[in-house]
Amino acid sequence: MAKRKTSKRRYRMITFKVFEDTDSDILDWWEGIDEGERSDALRDLIRGYLGKQPRRNKLLTIPELLEVRQDTLWIRDALNEMPGYLERLVQHVTANGAAQIAMLPTASSPANGDVLPAAEPALSDNDSDRRARRMKRSQW
Repeated sequence: MAKRKTSKRRYRMITFKVFEDTDSDILDWWEGIDEGERSDALRDLIRGYLGKQPRRNKLLTIPELLEVRQDTLWIRDALNEMPGYLERLVQHVTANGAAQIAMLPTASSPANGDVLPAAEPALSDNDSDRRARRMKRSQW
């Protein structure tokens, strides 16, 4: 039986400009709020100004859930820092790589051109035929 799709809640986006030179106190307050709670904080502030009670639901304080949240935030921060880390790593390797390459022994290619001596074929005739039949049956 098909599940009925629930309709999405309608919303409106309210935005405003904050200037770094004159509104630094607002920016400090904004950046002090966790990213997932900023909209709720603004709703509470506006409802307080209108003389209404905030409609906030109490946050559950399940220790395991808090630990998952902290781990998720750590992973997000690590992923955000990764491009800078990789750039520094590449710069380090390019700066120090030339000295390390000079210390590596040089590899020489075999005189006859064989990479590995083949004493016996990799697949027997039976296995090769079986593989060919399986490849024909497969659909790509």
